[in-house]
Amino acid sequence: MSESYIIAGGMAGAARLSVLSQAMAESTGSLLDRVGIPAGARILDVGCGGGEVTRDLARRTSGPVTGLDLDEIKISMAGQDAPSNAAFHVGGYERAEALGPFDVIYARFLLSHLTDPTDAVACFERALVPDALLVVEDVEFSAHLCEPTRLSFRHFVQWYVACAHKRGADPEIGPKLPAMLGRAGFIGIEARVVQPAGLTGPAKAMAALTLAGIAEAVESMGVSRETLVDYISDLVKARDDPSVFMSLPRVTQAWGWKREV
Repeated sequence: MSESYIIAGGMAGAARLSVLSQAMAESTGSLLDRVGIPAGARILDVGCGGGEVTRDLARRTSGPVTGLDLDEIKISMAGQDAPSNAAFHVGGYERAEALGPFDVIYARFLLSHLTDPTDAVACFERALVPDALLVVEDVEFSAHLCEPTRLSFRHFVQWYVACAHKRGADPEIGPKLPAMLGRAGFIGIEARVVQPAGLTGPAKAMAALTLAGIAEAVESMGVSRETLVDYISDLVKARDDPSVFMSLPRVTQAWGWKREV
């Protein structure tokens, strides 16, 4: 995954994910309420970043909750102030089977960064016990909102999609999630779409933060640093302008259960 992941990690990446978690808190919390987290469930949060959702999951169950991420800095930060039933490990989705088995596996904004998301879903299926739950959330990145429209925002979305495709990832994977779960053998599949947006708030901060995070990948496509700095500055102005309506990308939430043996 590390070669296809286009967003900078480390401290800056952790700070960006913290803002993203704030923007997604209501939508993800509603999703977890809707699917129901069984009491005592053993849970894996794959691609957990700074561990915000991991900690929420740990508060919803008395069972052990594991956060897994490739970024050592994010993992070291994630363990701070975590509930006693939460633990964090460095590694990719391939570790799921070794860490399991699990009653629930959750992954937010992970599959869109992988070159083989089908393999990841199959790995999750193997790491789950029968009748266990898989919950995934991911983006359709081209489906952003910005009104009034502005050049910096349009180019930010276009550049992100192009950079992700160049590295073999699928930034438009969101609507494909239900079918992916079906092909992997999950049953009782359900899905819905959410799109946090506003005139103020953390959702408006994400465009500038994400463009800054992918600056190196965008520059590798021939865009000048000067242009990037100008566009990031303009996205910050849009963030601070209460007359500008901005959103995150459209997000598909999908979930299903592993078949009983």
